Amino acid sequence: MRPFWFILLCLPLYAWTQATPEPGAAYKQVLEKIQPNIVTVRTVIKVEVKAEDENQSEESKFTLQGAVLNSDGLVLVSGVLLSSESFKQLIGMEDESGVSLTISPQSFKVIFGSETKEYDAKLVATDSQLGIAFLKITNLEGRAITPITFVNEDLAIGKELLTVSRLPKGFDYAPYFSTGRIISEVNKPRKAYLMEGNISELGLPVYNMKGEAVGVLVVLRHGLKDEEADFGFRANFGEDDSAAFLLPTSALRPLIEQAVQRAASGK
Repeated sequence: MRPFWFILLCLPLYAWTQATPEPGAAYKQVLEKIQPNIVTVRTVIKVEVKAEDENQSEESKFTLQGAVLNSDGLVLVSGVLLSSESFKQLIGMEDESGVSLTISPQSFKVIFGSETKEYDAKLVATDSQLGIAFLKITNLEGRAITPITFVNEDLAIGKELLTVSRLPKGFDYAPYFSTGRIISEVNKPRKAYLMEGNISELGLPVYNMKGEAVGVLVVLRHGLKDEEADFGFRANFGEDDSAAFLLPTSALRPLIEQAVQRAASGK
């Protein structure tokens, strides 16, 4: 009889160990859910610089990662290198510096996963203040896309979140995730959440552990010209007046809707 009772006592422990997920399994599930919509964008821009009597113009090529937002091929990317205003804000270039800088996007090629096929895309909208941009794939050629789900989640200090991006071509465009957590909430210059951790992919959505997008990572500046230098802030975030913040879905959704309308109108 004793062996029988021993088995009964061990059954709950066995069931518990079987139900306990492997370490990292939750992250793997989110990565596999999101990565099909994370694309690589090959970009060519023309940069023109005018200073006094000297003019210089050249083309620059680079890649960045984007997130496909809907089944029509709308892609969200970082816009800091795609508009003159965003780039000048990034490097702290003042308009009265005597130097004129103009950035003109020339072409966009979108690559899904580690495929070799490239899809042409065009720029349909930018927000220079937030440093984000929206592209539209001109012809998906029947490719089916599952849109990213954005939710209006109640975000709170301490909440763990993650992003998904891709490595360069030399590393097979392999997807990877980065984690972080909310460490502060601000209402000026707009409602946003300060992040700590490894999340640094500007212009990409930020997700909860269900794989739902809760916002996008952007650089915010307080815009106060006479603000005294705060060395504690600079030591932690690298600048006196800016840092990477999570812009929640409620603020991002109107921008997405406007981009969808512009893409549909062909403007």
